[in-house]
Amino acid sequence: MATRPLPRTRDRGTWAQPAPIARRRKRFRWLRRLFKLGIVLTILAVGAWIYLMQIYAPGLRTEARQIPALVNAQLAQQSAPYTPGSNISPYLKEAIVAIEDRRFYSHPGVDPLGMVRALWVNVTQQHVDQGGSTLEQQLVKRTLVSNDRDIHGKLRSIALAWAVDQDFSKARIIELYLNAAYYGQGAYGAAEASRVYFGTDAAHLTLPQAAFLAALPQAPSVYGANPTGAAIRARQQRVLLDMEQLGSISPAELQAAARTPLTFSLPNP
Repeated sequence: MATRPLPRTRDRGTWAQPAPIARRRKRFRWLRRLFKLGIVLTILAVGAWIYLMQIYAPGLRTEARQIPALVNAQLAQQSAPYTPGSNISPYLKEAIVAIEDRRFYSHPGVDPLGMVRALWVNVTQQHVDQGGSTLEQQLVKRTLVSNDRDIHGKLRSIALAWAVDQDFSKARIIELYLNAAYYGQGAYGAAEASRVYFGTDAAHLTLPQAAFLAALPQAPSVYGANPTGAAIRARQQRVLLDMEQLGSISPAELQAAARTPLTFSLPNP
C-alpha cells in the first residue's frame, strides 16, 4: 500500500518575518522618545526666555541706565569734563569704531563674529592687535564690571552689554565710551586727551590726531608713555588703514594722514 506524503508545514520564520517589525517598533520607540524630549526642551526654553525677558532683562537694563552717572562721576574724580557727542570730532568717533569694533552698527551689543575675526587676526599675525569685545562690553567693564576674568564676570559683561545696546542709541554709546576711556598721560575722557596731547578741544581734532587718540585706549599706559615711539605710530597707521577699509575715509585721506607728522603739546613727548 502506497504511503501518502506528509503535508509540508510552513516555516513560521518565513511567513511571520518578526525582524523587520521589531526594527520598526524600535525606530518608533526612539521617535517617541525624541518627540517627548523635544517637548520638554521647548518648555524649558520658553520658561527660560520668559524669565530672561520678564525678570532678568529689566534688572539688567535698570543697571545699564546707571552708566551715564558713573561716567560723569569718574570724570569728576579726575577733574575732567564730560564732552557731549556733538562736541567730539566725527573723525574720533569713526576711528574708535574702526579699530575697536568695526561691526558696531550691526550687532546688538555682543558680536560673536567679531570675536572669531579678532582671534584669527591675532593668531595669524602672531601678536595681539585686536580684541573681541564690543564697545558696549568695554563700556560695561569700565563702569559696572570691575572683574570679568571668571566665567560669571564674563557672562555678566555680555548680558549688560546687550542691555546697554537696548537702552542707548549707538551715537550715545560712542559718546559714553569716548568719555569713559583712559588715554594715558593722566588724561581721562576725549576732551582731556585732546587738550593734554594736542592742546586743542575734542571737536577740532584732525584726522591724524583722532587716529592717534583712538589707538590709545587698548594700552594707554604703554602707548601714552611714548607718544612718538614706533609702537603707537604703527597702531595709529593701523587705525587709519581700518578707517579706509570701512569707507570712513578715502584712500587719498589715508595717504595724506599717514604722511602728516604729529605735533604734541606734551612737555617731553
